[in-house]
Amino acid sequence: MALFFIEAVRFDDSGERIAKVRWGKSKGGQVMPPAMVDDPQEADVAAVLETIANGDEVIPKFHNDNGIFLGPKVVGIMYADGAHGLSTVGADQPGHDLKDLPSF
Repeated sequence: MALFFIEAVRFDDSGERIAKVRWGKSKGGQVMPPAMVDDPQEADVAAVLETIANGDEVIPKFHNDNGIFLGPKVVGIMYADGAHGLSTVGADQPGHDLKDLPSF
């Protein structure tokens, strides 16, 4: 099982759903400090969903004045119209959701 960090998101035209992410694979499963193997790459939601389906873990990585912190686990969701998307599990703390990441 590999670990991936999402650092930024791009929304679709509605501004409500994530269309792409900027992410990367954790360096040897290293969590603190959270480092990536290579520079972050852009990927569409389908690639993230496939990674999750393969048993890998995906989590948001936030930067603030106090340093870096990791958010809750990213999961796949299905919208009412049948489209697939991304969300976080238990993002009950403000500022820890995918939508709180920087956009690109």
